[in-house]
Amino acid sequence: MTTSFDRTARLGAALATALAATVLLAPGAHADISDGQRVSVSSSDPKAGCSYTLVAVNVVGYSSGNTGAPVTFYDNGVVIDTVKVPTIGETKASWRPTTAGSHELTARVDSLSSWWITPATVTVAANAGTGSAACGFPSFSG
Repeated sequence: MTTSFDRTARLGAALATALAATVLLAPGAHADISDGQRVSVSSSDPKAGCSYTLVAVNVVGYSSGNTGAPVTFYDNGVVIDTVKVPTIGETKASWRPTTAGSHELTARVDSLSSWWITPATVTVAANAGTGSAACGFPSFSG
């Protein structure tokens, strides 16, 4: 005869397992960060409303064997874009922060096994300007 204590204990264990799996798979949980791979931003002083390039550093098909694997970039846990690991070159995505403040930028590679890339935390400044000049002018130097 099964007692209510046994059923309650089993139900509690099942709920705890499900909760742990949910937490580990959530975009904000970075349990499986890969060594040497990180996210970088094309600007050291990003402003809200301006466009930047995010790079998943060291995620390249020919060196990692993950050519064509999807890489999803996140801003504070919200999907920015999903791109494919290129055969040659860097894995990149465009990013236009809409708010000032702290932004944790990370990416997740999904191939035979999935893993998180070491995040970058950047502070986005408010943009007091108007028009495209408020974001600065592109550099044409080589």
